Order: sequence, then C-alpha cells, then structure tokens
Amino acid sequence: MIVNLHLAGEVEAHINSLVRRGLAASKTEAIRLCIVKCRDSELSREAEKRSVETLQSESAKATAGQDASKFYKGKYLHGKKR
Repeated sequence: MIVNLHLAGEVEAHINSLVRRGLAASKTEAIRLCIVKCRDSELSREAEKRSVETLQSESAKATAGQDASKFYKGKYLHGKKR
C-alpha cells in the first residue's frame, strides 16, 4: 500500500526524532513503528477489558451461588449447616 502523508508540528518532530535517535532507519519506518505500537496498545486494552469482564462475571456467579445457598439453607434446613 502506498500512502502520501503530510505531517507537521509535534508529530513531524517526533518522527524526525525517532530517525535521528536511530530508533528507525527512515521516516516511513518510524511511522510504521508508531502504527504498530498504537495497534499493540489497543489490543492490550481490549484484552484487559475482556479480563475485567471475565472477573466480574465470575464474581457475579459466585455471589449468585452464595445467595442460592443461603436461600436453600433458610428454606429447607432452617439455617442449619449440614
């Protein structure tokens, strides 16, 4: 894919800095690195969100299980442990 891109200001300075510091061989490579880093960051946030949702779901299931246990004990065992 070929893309013509005009960059100015801080973004241009950042790309030039990456090349000047030797972190990228060219401006094209510097832009490619930035895009990959952005993608990796997004994937990481999505994975973290899925992890939090999984923990919340497991917590809700555990709470529901405890509520069901209390209900069963109260209704059928009159609060007695077996």
